[in-house]
Amino acid sequence: MEKLIFLAAIADEFAPLRLRLRNLRRGKATRFDFIELGVGVIDSIITLEKHAKLFSRNDRAVFLGTAGIIGNDFVPGETFYASFFRWTSIGLALKKGFLSDSLYQDIKAQKFFGDVQGLPVISTPEITADDKIALAFQKQNGLCLENLEAYGVARWFKSNNLSLAAFLSVTNQVGKKSHRQYLKHRKLAWVKLADTVYHVLMQEKNKD
Repeated sequence: MEKLIFLAAIADEFAPLRLRLRNLRRGKATRFDFIELGVGVIDSIITLEKHAKLFSRNDRAVFLGTAGIIGNDFVPGETFYASFFRWTSIGLALKKGFLSDSLYQDIKAQKFFGDVQGLPVISTPEITADDKIALAFQKQNGLCLENLEAYGVARWFKSNNLSLAAFLSVTNQVGKKSHRQYLKHRKLAWVKLADTVYHVLMQEKNKD
């Protein structure tokens, strides 16, 4: 039996998807599992370690999350897949800190079938709430998404020789209005995540 494992920082992020998947009928049997990771890099890795026995190389794991966008005007609920994951920080972006390039290398994400646009995803120790720092991240990374948990999750999967795909829905422009916009648009983003994943799975079904 094929198994799809969905991961998210908080259960609310995949709650609409759980409802949508009840209506999904595919040609071959599929099991759907959902794991709430907790917020931030550390809690995510701890949770993954606790659930390590649930994963095998035959499974597909998909990280779902909300994100801020850098380098472009944001459209609430616009959803992307992760092309790769990168760790960064304010110190690195402002060139006031140093980190060996070999320590936290970029991690390529698994390409999920579908017609969703891909973007790089950066993870930082905290949500960016300053326009000047957002601009520094843009100069460092170009057009990208910001999510707290993504790199830690991707690093755990790579360390365990497992593949990971990710979909992220935009809630805000990274900058001083980040948190206010997140609170306003997060429910829309959760629904758009569900719509996107359901659409991709239906494309796969029709292709089979």
